[in-house]
Amino acid sequence: MVLALLISGAALVALLGLIVYWQVAVAEGAYLGQRIVTLLYDWYAPRYDRVKSFQPEFDAMMLATPIVRHLLLHQGVGEANVLDIATGTGRLPQALFASRSFRGHVTALDLSARMLAQAQSKLAAYNDHITWLRHDAQVLPFPANQFDVVCCLESLEFFPRPLDALCEMARVLQPGGLLVLSNRIGPDAWKLPGRTLSTPALAMELTKLGLHDVQIEAWLVDYDLLRAEK
Repeated sequence: MVLALLISGAALVALLGLIVYWQVAVAEGAYLGQRIVTLLYDWYAPRYDRVKSFQPEFDAMMLATPIVRHLLLHQGVGEANVLDIATGTGRLPQALFASRSFRGHVTALDLSARMLAQAQSKLAAYNDHITWLRHDAQVLPFPANQFDVVCCLESLEFFPRPLDALCEMARVLQPGGLLVLSNRIGPDAWKLPGRTLSTPALAMELTKLGLHDVQIEAWLVDYDLLRAEK
């Protein structure tokens, strides 16, 4: 009897451990509410860049270059207005401002104050060209058709209402503007039920929102990269 109780207790502890691991390490608090997600990223912020080990050359090729090419094609050398949703520690602004051909202003939005602080410190040389904004991505505080480019990387699956966020991205994007979006794939995608779609299904959602010329590219082990025009 005692042995059976010990085994049952150990199994319960193991199950609880798996649930905690899923909720915190895999889902990053996504099913526990937006406040928990933000708290986890606040805690993670000082280590984020070190753990992610971003490669500037790779980000230049996959992120900055296609954006700059689109801007040069559609508006010549004029200044661009870019929105980076869930900017984190400023990966996308860093890639853009490292490009000599980029001329414009970036609005970098995130709910985590400490992630924004890390980004602001790292990109202090460009602060005159960046607006830092702590705000929810699902209800954007901008009028329609404001931005030439809207980006959202490695974060859509952690929003409580991902499709609402997509609607907002499409709303604030100018006609002819470019949306750059990552989609979670890989071995952990199935562990985020209700938050992830297959890449073709996400591309279909973009077309439903009136976007076109959707391009899909393999990006990271856990993400595809989608680009679409409005």
